[in-house]
Amino acid sequence: MAISVKGNTSNVVYGKGDICLKLNPFDNFRLFTLYDDWRNDDRKPLDLSNGQKLYLIFKSKKSEIRIPEYDLVDSNYTVDKVNGQVLFKISKKNAIDILAMDTDIFYITRVYDIMDSTGQKVTSSEEEVLYTGKFKDETSNTVENYTSQVKSMMNLINDKNEQIKKLQDSNTDLLKQNTELTSQVTTLQEEIDKLNSYISELETRLAIYESGNEYDGTILDTNATISYSSTSEQYTEEGMSNSIKTLQENLQK
Repeated sequence: MAISVKGNTSNVVYGKGDICLKLNPFDNFRLFTLYDDWRNDDRKPLDLSNGQKLYLIFKSKKSEIRIPEYDLVDSNYTVDKVNGQVLFKISKKNAIDILAMDTDIFYITRVYDIMDSTGQKVTSSEEEVLYTGKFKDETSNTVENYTSQVKSMMNLINDKNEQIKKLQDSNTDLLKQNTELTSQVTTLQEEIDKLNSYISELETRLAIYESGNEYDGTILDTNATISYSSTSEQYTEEGMSNSIKTLQENLQK
């Protein structure tokens, strides 16, 4: 069951127990529309016609204020009970008494008239609760309300501050990681530059070595090794071997 109400803040449809009916200490007219399958987008109003009597009830442990639906005879109001509408008038006296209650719950109930075959009323059905909700004084701005609002706002601010702190800590960690990675990149770049320098030097040595050694074609004997004559004394085989060894050691660091 669900409800919407005119004379309150809006015509929003509320589930059972969700609405807070706002009253003031004067005459209050409230037009309700009751729905059955309200969660469906194609919600349908509850048919309140056919001899149904509706009541708006405010009840505490010590007292009960029962308000029947407004009598439309000789009134300018139009109420479509077939489409779930019911109008109540809460008099100034009732409103003052209601706002003085120690509870904040209201009920909307209905009772059927049971007729005989001649159309005469025989009895009434059991009273059925159609809707329950809460009410409050629309003119009150109590310290309690303000305290609740401030507390809610403080909780929200604390949550936001926690989120900000987490983001700041995360940002600090990322900056630290970035600094460390930048340092590592710089170190790696220096190592790469050194290796490139060694490679360049090795290539130079290799080019000079290859161009500075020629085979003279002389065979000493069958067990003799090939003889080289060096036209350049800058680099020998031993020097080249040491250079390659140095490069390998640098690559393994």
